Amino acid sequence: MRTEAYTVGFDTANYHAPVPQGYSQEEITKRREGNISENILRYLGEYRLGAKYDEFFYSIKTSDVGETYLESPHADPGPIINVYRKAIDYRQERGLSVKREVAECLGFQKLQDELAYAPVGTMALWVSPPGSKEDGYGTHSFTFIAQVLEDPEEGKSLRIIPYRNELGIEEHKEYLKYFDKNVQNYDKDTDFLANPTIIRQSDTIQTSDDIITLIGETEKFNIEWRDKLIPLVMPLVGGFIQLVRENASDQELIKARYAIENRVLEEKDYIFGKEKAPKIVFEKTPQVIFERYGNITPPVVGGSCGFSASGESSSIFSTQPEDKYGKRTFACPDCGMTNLRPENELLSSCQHCGSDNVSCCDTSEKKSSPALTA
Repeated sequence: MRTEAYTVGFDTANYHAPVPQGYSQEEITKRREGNISENILRYLGEYRLGAKYDEFFYSIKTSDVGETYLESPHADPGPIINVYRKAIDYRQERGLSVKREVAECLGFQKLQDELAYAPVGTMALWVSPPGSKEDGYGTHSFTFIAQVLEDPEEGKSLRIIPYRNELGIEEHKEYLKYFDKNVQNYDKDTDFLANPTIIRQSDTIQTSDDIITLIGETEKFNIEWRDKLIPLVMPLVGGFIQLVRENASDQELIKARYAIENRVLEEKDYIFGKEKAPKIVFEKTPQVIFERYGNITPPVVGGSCGFSASGESSSIFSTQPEDKYGKRTFACPDCGMTNLRPENELLSSCQHCGSDNVSCCDTSEKKSSPALTA
């Protein structure tokens, strides 16, 4: 069973984990709820809206023993690299490949080592090409553009712009060669992930915008989509967080997440400024919206950050047609929730509970499929 780009079980486990020593319950709860909100917003931006740009920040901290590290203002206090290490452990425990996760961890460690001590203005490029299609990855990739900043009151921080694109390995090498002489040796996604490029300020390169221009992107940095998305979904995100507080089941959380995603798909034109007002303005509780929108699995598309439920649909509640594998929507016999199978593809497990009960999408053609008898 593949893991999703947004695994709701992580939210529950992290939220109810013990409070780190030396911190109050109130402070840690605020951080963890902020982390859930930010993760959902960034997930929606990438996987549901396909937004070209986003933005977030890491604080640059120094421990009591003099170690300097990158920390998220939303995650638990401490080095954010611990999250990368947990991802490796999570996949190893499930017998999944960790090549990409190990490369990401190595790359982030290099990024931290270089930028945590770097002068203000220092920048970095970190390329994340998609993995293999066999592992559920799509066609888009990310070029993360980072720059060290300093605030008189808050101190040093790292601004990070995830720039979403659809560039292949050779296209990434073509622009990266101007910054990294070793890029000619990068042939796999893991080569890029393990080797971020540090860029010192010069007369021609002063800001992230300069790098975006040098890459060849003509569209300017713009995250106005967040201004429309946040007020639209925050009441629903609040309802999701309430379920996490109550230790709701993964099935309940997935249903809530699907409802949020489906609402965002419904309002995509409004979020991107193509329509002046939302199609629907709700004055109902999040639970009512979860019931109305949460029983249909959003379209499935792979991204650069792993297998995820993602994509577009002009009518997400329309009846799905049959294809050569039979009806595309079906109820799982184990959890009872509705699945939406990608067109002309098989599902090996339920999109909600992960059940391998093949009868949930059984057809005569599927029974003879060599892919399921190997």
